[in-house]
Amino acid sequence: ISSSAAPSPRIVMSFWGSKVAPGAYAKVETPAGELLHLSQACLDPATPSGLAAKVLVEQKGTSYAVAVLKEGGVECCALDLFLDPKETKLKVTGKATVHLTGYFEAEDMDEEEDEQEPAAKSASKSPVA
Repeated sequence: ISSSAAPSPRIVMSFWGSKVAPGAYAKVETPAGELLHLSQACLDPATPSGLAAKVLVEQKGTSYAVAVLKEGGVECCALDLFLDPKETKLKVTGKATVHLTGYFEAEDMDEEEDEQEPAAKSASKSPVA
């Protein structure tokens, strides 16, 4: 049995991680045409009791807190942020080191998915007699 459906595009995502000390910025080397999807911020496992840290996104001179972490309390925070490191920076403040993790994704991935949906929907419709 053969299928006439077009093969789906291959989606490639690559892991990213950075261990960021207090007062430092995350080092992000983004491949061309990709965005960083920041998925999680966690305190370093060796964080002494009671220490805290904030994860900030800096954009156009303004800082936004996206995670507030404290050892013995909230030690990990799930995130769902798409960032262009050319326009934003990630900084850790406070007294604890934070592990930031995520992955790189093509900037136009949503556009590719949107283009495929109408074709899939029209292919599934029954022919009109």
